[in-house]
Amino acid sequence: MNKVILIIKREYLSRVKKRSFIVMTLLGPILFAGLMIAAVFVTQADSVKHKIMVVDDDGVLTRYDEQRGVYVPTCLDCFPDREDFNYYFSPYYPGDSIVTEGDYTMIVEVLNDVFNMRKVQLLYESVPSITATSRIESDLENAVERAKIMSEESIDYQTYKRMKVDLMINKVNIEKGENSYEQERAGIGSAFSIIIFFFIFLFGAYVMRGIIEEKTSRIVEVIISSVRPFQLMMGKIIGIGFVAITQFLIWVAFSGVIWLIIGGLFESGMLQDSMAMGQEMDAGQANLDFETYIQQQEGFNLLLAINWGVMLTMFVVYFIGGYLLYSALFAAVGAAVDNETDTQQLMTPIMLPLFFSYALAIMSASNPEGFAATFFSFVPFSSPMVMMVRIATDTVAWWEVALSVGILVATCWLMITIAARIYRVGILMYGKRPTYKELWKWLFYKA
Repeated sequence: MNKVILIIKREYLSRVKKRSFIVMTLLGPILFAGLMIAAVFVTQADSVKHKIMVVDDDGVLTRYDEQRGVYVPTCLDCFPDREDFNYYFSPYYPGDSIVTEGDYTMIVEVLNDVFNMRKVQLLYESVPSITATSRIESDLENAVERAKIMSEESIDYQTYKRMKVDLMINKVNIEKGENSYEQERAGIGSAFSIIIFFFIFLFGAYVMRGIIEEKTSRIVEVIISSVRPFQLMMGKIIGIGFVAITQFLIWVAFSGVIWLIIGGLFESGMLQDSMAMGQEMDAGQANLDFETYIQQQEGFNLLLAINWGVMLTMFVVYFIGGYLLYSALFAAVGAAVDNETDTQQLMTPIMLPLFFSYALAIMSASNPEGFAATFFSFVPFSSPMVMMVRIATDTVAWWEVALSVGILVATCWLMITIAARIYRVGILMYGKRPTYKELWKWLFYKA
């Protein structure tokens, strides 16, 4: 036991003292948030000034303005003037050259019988952004809808607008008597699932690489002269696991400090003006404490409704279970090969369920109580990620969590046993790339 502790201590200290660990621990959350915000901004931002020609052969959406001598839309409100988004109209197709050689960015062709076909054609040279495409689609939908109503003699457009109703669904949980934001909570749970996925993938790969390095340098031959292979494998897995937990706990502490700082600035009055921008606050609301303010904000109040103690505790439980399960398999692969190039073939059975679980956890956020989410929250290879989505919704019975954890623990013990049998043989094997058939034989070699 003392030898295992020494190995754990060595693996842990050798990694937490590295500059890369310190930098990623301190700057990781900031960089991750910054990259996510930048990605959204870059993909949605559209700096192109669009000049769009709308071709309306049938004259469904346009009319000729004799005073100005140009074609204009019948529904002026449907094509509002924008600084960087201007429409022009024509009854005939002007040719591709106005885009390829001219200053127009797109041509929108209103196809014949648009009322029934419900299609228009968008021609471009440079691919338009999603924002630009959505804006064109929305404008044309409004224009076609108005034109179709106006074509019906029995319906007046203004009457139609008054009759048209946009409903907002207010969801109420029967047992709780209020909207408990299950799907929004599931979104937060999927964020925890993503963290578990990246931690398992990243630190499981550390285990594999560390074993390969020791094996190729032949230092492992010296180590196992005084330590059993199983002790060496478990010491490495547990030591690197502690590194992951340390990093996560530091991130939690940072998040708590940032929350307290924001709350303190708000209650001091420094942030109230900016956070209340666009909202009317009377004198009684001016001195709200931060938590009360958050409770009053639609969408943010669920942050206080989530039981963060349970979420963080179950995160640690499921991370440990998932990490032990997958890192044992990573360790077996690392012991079976001589270099990282040879790992590709053996990594497939590990990566397929891992990436499948990752995708399933994200999709489960839209239906956390569906059959797929419920079933795979008990499958040990996917439960560490999928069950976090369900736990966040606060609709999971305690026995379901207990059963899921129990199955995961039993599977971890089985995978560690299998990995240990492969590890004890493979760690001293050199010069030959093993096949699945040989790995199967290794499981039954006598110690």
